[in-house]
Amino acid sequence: MSEEIKSNRQSRYKPKKKRSFLRITLFILLFTIVGIAGYGGYLYYKVSSVSDQSMMQPTRGSQSDLRNNAVDMGKDHFSVLLLGVDDAEDTSNGRSDAIMVATFNQDDKSMKLLSIPRDSYVEIPGRGMDKMTHAHAYGGIDLTIKTAEELLGIPIDQVVRVNFEAFKTVIDELGGIDITIKEQLIADQLYKESKGKIDLEVGEQTLNGKEALAFARTRKADSDLKRGQRQMEVITAAIDKVSSLSSIPKYGDVVDRIGENLTMSFTFREALGLYPFISKLDSIEQLQLTGYDYQPGSTYYFQLDNQSLTTAKTELQNHLNLTDEMGEQDDPMNAMDDQDSSTTP
Repeated sequence: MSEEIKSNRQSRYKPKKKRSFLRITLFILLFTIVGIAGYGGYLYYKVSSVSDQSMMQPTRGSQSDLRNNAVDMGKDHFSVLLLGVDDAEDTSNGRSDAIMVATFNQDDKSMKLLSIPRDSYVEIPGRGMDKMTHAHAYGGIDLTIKTAEELLGIPIDQVVRVNFEAFKTVIDELGGIDITIKEQLIADQLYKESKGKIDLEVGEQTLNGKEALAFARTRKADSDLKRGQRQMEVITAAIDKVSSLSSIPKYGDVVDRIGENLTMSFTFREALGLYPFISKLDSIEQLQLTGYDYQPGSTYYFQLDNQSLTTAKTELQNHLNLTDEMGEQDDPMNAMDDQDSSTTP
């Protein structure tokens, strides 16, 4: 591969500070609504019902195998695996279309959010080297958790899985979202992929659900990394729109749509208990892995850059204070010394 092509496909690792945690996924959308509307009455009941119906539990139980003790999300540092699953497939074992890991530090009220490219060439336990997205297809949330833990050297304490396709309905319920298309290349690609049904312009405009989902999911115009950034833009715009709503019936409709397409490993009581912490977060850093195209045969992979991966692992491990909480002998970083070399073809 030429250095020019490799350079064009790389994205620089630049942590980006954010002021609001409420910019992540449909799970957070629920608690934006609760925070705006109050802790009682109609919406409390609806969100509680949605949460109870959406409970799931990994086969391992509530505690990561990398933890000595159970994590109390109200007191301890913890991590959450966020998965967006393709609607076209079985949501329990379909391919994960968006993969993010968030870590939370109780001491300094901060959060770090890492996006893992779906085509990343990683070691899937029991399966060998393959795309990160295939972990969910092979073994659902359990295998995805194990893969993420081995890749990053951190315990995954909780998991949230959403159907990204649900954004179409949610966004339509909101009356559309405002998105800025920065490149003509993206607009042209969306027009091509939709066979002329999606015709957008460069600049800020209001997208309906179908348009917003297409914008978030296309990657043929640039890269998997840029695709992850667009997904974050869509989520952010949806949260901003929810924050501007004044109609409680509208909130109720959105909650219903979210509840139909979300599962999570913790209870409504635990999730609601996070709201005071979330609202006081002082800083959020968005981390991005870098890499380059790798195609040894007919299948395309995204080869992670070892230095980028090592930097991200170290940041997440330090953010969780793993040495303090688990002890030197149990620090998963020691068990991951071979991970960097194993991800190099």
